[in-house]
Amino acid sequence: MLICLGPNDVADPPVPEILEYEKEIRPEVERRLGPRLDRINPVVGTTFPNFSMLRAHSRTFRVWHPRGPDKTEVWSWVYIDRAAPPQIKEAIRLTGVRGFSPSGTFEQDDMDNWQECTRTCRGVVSRRMSVNTQMGLGHEHFDEDLKAWASDFRMSESNHQQFYGRWAQLMKADWAQMSRGNGWAGDGHVRHQ
Repeated sequence: MLICLGPNDVADPPVPEILEYEKEIRPEVERRLGPRLDRINPVVGTTFPNFSMLRAHSRTFRVWHPRGPDKTEVWSWVYIDRAAPPQIKEAIRLTGVRGFSPSGTFEQDDMDNWQECTRTCRGVVSRRMSVNTQMGLGHEHFDEDLKAWASDFRMSESNHQQFYGRWAQLMKADWAQMSRGNGWAGDGHVRHQ
């Protein structure tokens, strides 16, 4: 599950040395990742159920650990190209600390948002109403070139729909069948039963 920009849209932190370094290594990245890189620029993504990466403004990997019905512990690491020069490693480390870390500007803002979402969902009215995740509904499709689901809306909840579709599938699954490899198609399609 990825949120991507177009191939020429910049998702990198506005730090000149990082932008220059990314431009320098682009041919090698294209060689390693292949032709799909010409179509998308990954910004953030999650591998079901709890491993995420964030590339915009920072380079972080995250593992989300549920610690109860209203608590999640997040382990986060900044990743840096081992071959990068020391000044680039330091620039990336600093963007990670300044943006998405416990002291980071974006992290502090996001933390408030997530806490308030949790608190709001416990309210009397919220518990009586369904959550509406229809933004972009009907605009997603399986893209054969990408071998992935895609939405033609720049902002949609298609990722959320796929994530919770997979979660619902697992909650209803016949685990004996799942352990035999049935129930999840290798082509990226969720099989609803």
